[in-house]
Amino acid sequence: MSEPLLRVEHLKKYFPLRGGLKKNAAFVRAVDDVSFTIRPGETLGLVGESGSGKTTLAQMILGLLPPTEGTITLDGADIWDKAHRAQFHKSIGAVFQDPASSLNPRTTVYRSLERPLELNGYSKGDARDLIYETAEKVNLGRELLERFPYELSGGQQQRVSIARAIMLRPKLLVLDEPTSALDVSVQAQTLNELLELQQKFGLAYLFITHNLSVVRYMSDRICVLYGGKIMELGETEAVYDHYVHPYTLSLLSSVPPLHPSQRNRKKYLLTGDMPSLIGELKGCRFASRCPFAQDSCREAEPECKDMGGEHLAACAFAGELDFQKD
Repeated sequence: MSEPLLRVEHLKKYFPLRGGLKKNAAFVRAVDDVSFTIRPGETLGLVGESGSGKTTLAQMILGLLPPTEGTITLDGADIWDKAHRAQFHKSIGAVFQDPASSLNPRTTVYRSLERPLELNGYSKGDARDLIYETAEKVNLGRELLERFPYELSGGQQQRVSIARAIMLRPKLLVLDEPTSALDVSVQAQTLNELLELQQKFGLAYLFITHNLSVVRYMSDRICVLYGGKIMELGETEAVYDHYVHPYTLSLLSSVPPLHPSQRNRKKYLLTGDMPSLIGELKGCRFASRCPFAQDSCREAEPECKDMGGEHLAACAFAGELDFQKD
């Protein structure tokens, strides 16, 4: 098994509300002790409802937001080490939810693709060759390169974002809801193009989405996040077919069944809001909404249980609950 490309260890991000990060100051635990790895060429799907910490986690991995505690290493080097900072920027790329907002409306597509190459020392000629080559790989016609972003469709704008992200041949792409703003038919085309690019270049993906069907199609492993903590982590089929955490059950219950025989299945839909993440927190983050919670769940924070085969679950009763999956 290959060594991890990305290693996230005990990562925390606390946002102070008053008094800074001093003792007894109020702060929001947006990400609270998260650890995982991504191997070369692997896709890790990151799922969870709004407010679970997915985007904050992505911003820290991209080096846009410093962590409160913990480490992030890419290719064995700390991403905040100044000696490796330039190489880090070449080794990681990002594709965001709204492609139009990530493109300069006042410059042509060609110029948007050329600018990062200029900053990395490419000559005009070399940049032109690489832009044409990359545009072809993402099925972006050359005639579109001289247009402005507003003259392109949503799918074409997202291809521009993907082209810009892969031009410097990164090893890892962070994809934050890359298809949620696109029509369903365009979503499928974009996802297939991402899979083709991954095979061609051996890219690793951190794929963030609300769409559980998409994450199953794209991912090798899935990380379920709630309240800034990992609830369940494992290979895709293990998480989907042998889930052991009540929160994973609730997420999967919200997915419309594809087969008529599953329409009468028992559902465990979430009620209420996510608990406050401010100040000192006690017990399991999911206890206030969990249909299986016991008094002990509200008192002690559960440790991650190893369910075998790199399948982890942060539930005191993981493997003991009857979810009536059939």
